[in-house]
Amino acid sequence: MPPQRSKTVEALIVGAERAFSERGFHGASIGYICQCAGRTTGAFYSNYDSKLKLFLDVFRRHSDRTADYIGERIDEMDTERDLAPQLARTFAEIFNGERLDARWVFIHLEFRLMALRDGDAAAALVDHEKRFSRRIGTMLDGLFDRAGHQPALRGTELAALLGAMTRGIKLDRGIYAAGGVDDPLSTDQVAMALEGLFRSVA
Repeated sequence: MPPQRSKTVEALIVGAERAFSERGFHGASIGYICQCAGRTTGAFYSNYDSKLKLFLDVFRRHSDRTADYIGERIDEMDTERDLAPQLARTFAEIFNGERLDARWVFIHLEFRLMALRDGDAAAALVDHEKRFSRRIGTMLDGLFDRAGHQPALRGTELAALLGAMTRGIKLDRGIYAAGGVDDPLSTDQVAMALEGLFRSVA
C-alpha cells in the first residue's frame, strides 16, 4: 500500500473506531466517520466499498493488538516452571486491564448484535473469530509442546473458551462501571479462577 494511502486508511480506522463506539454501526454515518478521521468522503470511497468492511478493519485492529500482546507474553514464559499461573496472569491482565477498553466493549457488542440480524455480518464475524482462535491456539499449542504437555483441550478450543470469557467479563464490567457499581469479581479472583482453568486443562 502506498504510504499516503496507508496514512489515510489508518486515519479512517482510528476515526471509525471513535464513531462506531459513540454511535454504533448504523448511527455512525460515513460523513461522521470521515469527520472523526479528518478525511473526506472521497477518501473513504477510494479505500472502502462498504461501511461493513471498514468496521471489520476496526475490529481486526483490536484483535491483532490483543494477539500480538498475548504472543509476546507467551514467548517470555518459562516452560521449566508451572505454566498455569503464568498464563493466568497474562489473561487476567487482558480481562482486568485497559488493553481492552470501553471502546472495545462497544465495538464487540455492536458487531454481535449486527450478526444476529445480518447474515453477511454474521459470516464475517464467524470467519474472523475462527482465524483469531486459530492464531491464539497455535501460540498455546506451541507453548504446551515446548513444555512437554498434552493438554485436555486443543489450543483453538481453549482460545475460543477464553474469548467467550473475555467478552462476558468485559461487558459486565462496562455495565457495572456505567451504573456506578463496583465489579463483584476482583482482579485476584479472576486470576485465581483462570489459574484453576489452566491447571485443569494443561
